[in-house]
Amino acid sequence: MVSRENRVIAACVVAALVLSLLLGALTQLDDRVLLAVLLGVGVLAPLAVNGYLDDLRPE
Repeated sequence: MVSRENRVIAACVVAALVLSLLLGALTQLDDRVLLAVLLGVGVLAPLAVNGYLDDLRPE
């Protein structure tokens, strides 16, 4: 069974890849901006979402 954390991470990684590829193809953004989007959505967002969801769960 896949845990909630793994589902959140997988969804964010897929969203980050799709968003970065679309932004790279449709805009003239600098590569550093695309890398920031990739890291922000793919790494920082799942950390924040999982942290928030962990705080909601009573221990």
